[in-house]
Amino acid sequence: MSTNVIQSEQEIQGEIQSPNLLASAVQSWRRFTQGDKQVMVLALLATVVASVIVLMLWTASQGYRPLYGSQENVETSQVIEVLEAEGIYYRIESNTGLVLVADDQLGKARMLLAARGVKAKVPSGMDELDSSSLGTSQFMEQAKYRHGLEGELARSIMSLKHVRSARVHLAIPKRSLFIRQKPELPTASVMLQLSPGTELTQSQVEAVVNLVAGSVTGMETTGVKIVDQDGRFLSASINENQDITQARDKQISYTRELEQNLMHNASSMLEAILGPNNFQVKIAAKVNFNQIEETKEALDPQAVMVQERTSSDDKNAALAQGIPGALSNQAPQAAGDKKDNNRNLRQEANRQFDVGRSVRHIRYQQMQLENLSVSVLVNNTVSTGLTTDDAELTKLGSMVKDAIGFSSERGDSFSINAFAFSVPTIAEFEPLPWWQVEDYQAYLRYFIGGLLGLGLILFVLRPLVSHLTFTAKHVDNETREPEVINLAKSAESTAVTEANAVTRTAVNQKHGDEKDTAEWLGGLNLPEPGSPLTVKMEHLGMLANQEPARVAEVLAHWIGDKDAD
Repeated sequence: MSTNVIQSEQEIQGEIQSPNLLASAVQSWRRFTQGDKQVMVLALLATVVASVIVLMLWTASQGYRPLYGSQENVETSQVIEVLEAEGIYYRIESNTGLVLVADDQLGKARMLLAARGVKAKVPSGMDELDSSSLGTSQFMEQAKYRHGLEGELARSIMSLKHVRSARVHLAIPKRSLFIRQKPELPTASVMLQLSPGTELTQSQVEAVVNLVAGSVTGMETTGVKIVDQDGRFLSASINENQDITQARDKQISYTRELEQNLMHNASSMLEAILGPNNFQVKIAAKVNFNQIEETKEALDPQAVMVQERTSSDDKNAALAQGIPGALSNQAPQAAGDKKDNNRNLRQEANRQFDVGRSVRHIRYQQMQLENLSVSVLVNNTVSTGLTTDDAELTKLGSMVKDAIGFSSERGDSFSINAFAFSVPTIAEFEPLPWWQVEDYQAYLRYFIGGLLGLGLILFVLRPLVSHLTFTAKHVDNETREPEVINLAKSAESTAVTEANAVTRTAVNQKHGDEKDTAEWLGGLNLPEPGSPLTVKMEHLGMLANQEPARVAEVLAHWIGDKDAD
């Protein structure tokens, strides 16, 4: 019997505590004035709405792709007009001005724009020549040809990286019929619009200059001017000393390549012995880029006679004397003169010799290696069992010299040393927090969205509905309160009257019916007569809920027991 009583008390206390918490919350809410209640409700609604908006903006920033590329020059106003007409949500990138759409709407949007005739603006080329009619003048044909050539060049330039758009202006002079008059050369001006934050390299500018100059007959590279959207003259450094600049770049590139190859050969030898990161090899090469040509002519000192000729002429006769044409006036010669023998002797010798001759034309190598400066640094704390004493360093130096082709006659210098290398400090990699990982951010957005929605239902909608329902019930209870009080008073007077009557009946029949009453009361599991009043009241309340008609009899029994005592 006592066990049943304890269980009933615990159930009653649990049922009483939960309404008390709710009642205390309701009482706290009632303490606020009507204005404070409205302010709190509005503040809570504003907080929830702001959270939902932030979540929507956060979610909307993900999953959007550009509708067109940065190099596709499309009219943005036409694109926006078509997207708004079709009800496709879009965004505009603040930095680049590109139109962004959702991933699942990209294909649909591109097809709709193509169907509506929205295309990228590309400079017109030679296709304009197809629209020429039979009555077109020669001037118009030349103008269309020049405009088409400008468009084709602009298309070619726009295909380069970092170039968003390009415009080309050609100035082609009319040919003169006078031969002695110096012809005017054609020129070109190129306007480039580069992507934000990008610049063209020197090689790209040279490529554009040569592309334009090679497309027009008679145009030289000095006649091509290139300007970007910021007004910078890009082709200024190319027109001035172009040959010198190109030659210098080639020389620097060749020298670096030579040094890298030599360092690779030396490193491959040392790495097999010392291991990686235990040595350093630096090589500086001095290369002579002078172009020298030499012509030599040499004669053979030993001559060879190939031909000899000798001639002799001997004459015996008197010498002619006197005056020509006056022989008749000459005196006769004496008899003794006739005996003299007159003789004329002439000899001639001719010898021809051939002398050997050699002519040599020498063109020296332009990129000739003059000398090398080699420096090798070895880590003396290598844990490979190799000692870094002078003997070992000498052996290592010999291997390196053979690997790079060291030559003392050429004037090469070499040095090898051993020092302790400093231990590099490796920065520890700190992983990103889990809320910054992209894989978790997508799930985190959905979780926060669901949590905010649930909070909106539980803390805004549900209390609001409860408040409205409670207000309606409170008004209904206030209208019914007088009737309930009257019914309670009549029920109380009736219960007192019945209790008095039962008491009198019980006193009169006390002795005769005492045994039957005790048996009936024992079946109700009532507390003992000496139990505390609180226990009796709790059981009386339970009995009133189950059998209200028996309450008067129990009260009469307890009153009778008290009178008997």
